[in-house]
Amino acid sequence: MIIQGLWNSALAASVALNPGDDTNALTSSLLPGDVVTFNAGTFELTGSVYWTGLGTEDAPITFRAATDAEVILRNSGGGYVAELSEATWVVFEDLIFEGGGEDLSYTQPSGLALRNVSNVTVQNCVIRNVWGTGLRIDGDASALTVVNNEITGTGEGSGIYVGCSDASCWMQDSTIANNVIHDIEGTGINLQNGTQSSVISDNVVFRTRDSGLYAGSTAQGPQLQILGNAIWNAGGDGMYLEGSALVQNNVIFEIAGDGIYTRDNYGSLTDMQISHNTMVNTGGFAAYLEDWYLALNMVFANNALSNPLGRGLRWDDEFLDNYGEPSGAEETTNYVKNNVVTGYVEGFDPLFRPGFVIAGGGVGDFEEIDNFDFYPTSGSVLRDAADPSGEAYLPTVDFNGTARDGASPDVGAYEYDGEGNPGWIISETFKSTDPSAGRNEAGLSTGCCKGGGSETAATQTAMLLPLLGLGWLRRRRAR
Repeated sequence: MIIQGLWNSALAASVALNPGDDTNALTSSLLPGDVVTFNAGTFELTGSVYWTGLGTEDAPITFRAATDAEVILRNSGGGYVAELSEATWVVFEDLIFEGGGEDLSYTQPSGLALRNVSNVTVQNCVIRNVWGTGLRIDGDASALTVVNNEITGTGEGSGIYVGCSDASCWMQDSTIANNVIHDIEGTGINLQNGTQSSVISDNVVFRTRDSGLYAGSTAQGPQLQILGNAIWNAGGDGMYLEGSALVQNNVIFEIAGDGIYTRDNYGSLTDMQISHNTMVNTGGFAAYLEDWYLALNMVFANNALSNPLGRGLRWDDEFLDNYGEPSGAEETTNYVKNNVVTGYVEGFDPLFRPGFVIAGGGVGDFEEIDNFDFYPTSGSVLRDAADPSGEAYLPTVDFNGTARDGASPDVGAYEYDGEGNPGWIISETFKSTDPSAGRNEAGLSTGCCKGGGSETAATQTAMLLPLLGLGWLRRRRAR
């Protein structure tokens, strides 16, 4: 039932719902300040619940669970569990959205959809066991806050899917942060063309069939900020990037494809700074830079890339010949410096570019990669090896939130602050800069369907210093 008559005052009031109530009817007219409270239990739905409403900054419309109550909104029919459209200043908190029924592949429910909304907050919610996308942000959206949610168990959809592929709609000035996204049969976070001027930070993404994160063109809008995320067990690339972005302090490992892969599919690869990230044990290259040579304002600096028995760094561009030298093109103006690499280096010949790469120390650069601890050891090559200049885009803090040494910074996502990692050790939990404040693994859902992702890569213990591979074939591939 699509809601009509938003401002019909006959039903305009805060309401408490119990399982078995007619959810659509009792929430069909929402005014600023209204609070819809769901009491404990499972609300069995046979189709989507449709909501709309115009709250205000001082009086938002709120959908929430009662205090200490577990509330499940379960859709055993098609469509999304819930859809919010043409709305502003709305809050969702402490709710569980999930698919139901014996065969999700037949009913194909999705999670939560936000369409043409602004100033909407989704926090402390769980979206699980759905067939399609977990959280869909569609139409034009601005000032959204998506924080502290768990999204898990999709049959074929992405964890979070934003925007339109042709940039006919977009999200801007929004935050997607501190979420756990796992066991996804699509992409973990999928930011389609037109997503711009938003922060994607401190998310934990693991076991995805496709890439952990995809970011398309910003459609000439302000760049994205992709900061401090942990991504592993992705069946595609860790990050697939095509548009303007500041990419810092991310940790990416055990990836079937490349750790970070860039490509210019839309003529939009510009204004991208990738600095102080750590990529370890990837099936492809730890980083693969394609179409950079004549792109503008591109930086790849102070990154730690470690594939002891594999491929470290590749720069592949039509303006480079088989020896990695320019062929009939002007000199690149892009800034590539002080990347510590263990593994093959191919493409742009490092012998002709001093400081392009520094030979890494392999697994000895990190505390304990078998236990997802990529903090530098006391003798790590990463220590004090970063370029401190402004051109290298030094972040003020590291993955843990520790302040960076501006004079002698470390390469990679972590700044050494004494022996032993002082912060959160990467695990299947919510990320926290306070180890005692994170949620534990037992608090996460198990996911549904096919489980997503690639098999855990075997830990590689041998060290291979950077080598130059010649004649590597140029590749073209789709998202």
